[in-house]
Amino acid sequence: MNRWFALVLLALACGCGSINSNREPPPKPFTATKWMLIMEVPLPGDPPYIRFGDGILEGYGGCSRFVGRYVQDAVGARAIAIGRLEIDRRLCDPMQRLAEARTLEVLQAVSSYSVTVDVLTMSGSGGTLRFRAADATPGAAPTSAAPAAAAPSSSLVGTRWKGVVDGADEGTTPWLEFAEGRVQGYTGCNMLSGPWHMEANQLRIGPLATTKRACAGPGGEIERRLLSAMNELAHVARQGDRLVASGSGGDRFEFSEVR
Repeated sequence: MNRWFALVLLALACGCGSINSNREPPPKPFTATKWMLIMEVPLPGDPPYIRFGDGILEGYGGCSRFVGRYVQDAVGARAIAIGRLEIDRRLCDPMQRLAEARTLEVLQAVSSYSVTVDVLTMSGSGGTLRFRAADATPGAAPTSAAPAAAAPSSSLVGTRWKGVVDGADEGTTPWLEFAEGRVQGYTGCNMLSGPWHMEANQLRIGPLATTKRACAGPGGEIERRLLSAMNELAHVARQGDRLVASGSGGDRFEFSEVR
């Protein structure tokens, strides 16, 4: 009898261990995760994505960059409202423009979201969009990898920077993001983009193109200061966790690295 009871306990112990080992991994964080759009028919070029943080969303629709504000509920109901999107309109293939227009139409009307492991689902009156975390591989088993090593201090590719501006709110704080040979960002009023390169160990940015939204008040003033400090003749240098732009006229603008 005692032997039978011991076997039952052993079986129960093994069963519990099996259940725990198959437990679903925790969901990716909604903010600070780069979410790639899941498309039934992928289009050529870079895939669309979106990223949320500090009440600001920014992303790429498959043709143009966009930025806007969003508000989440405060009681955990996963409700969300997205404000008007500012779009950096570009000339693209008609099919890409059509797909982007539909994506942004649905995104603008979403009212709720959920995150299951590495998939973000956003739904509203216009339909549903599904995204996958950028660092996730479809079908792959979750692993607990060590954090990726930081990029070398000499490289800007893949880094993101937030403007250091006293008194700026979420909607007027500039940011920059560096890709291979290209920089994109927000001036505090408009979207910006342009080339960058290293020249004799000096960082050169520009010429920069911006959208043409007119902004009064703090946003317009912050944009003026930023563009004055980041003209084509500006000296831009990385100093630790700061990126400092010094214009030819003495204007100066600083960014802090977002990790």
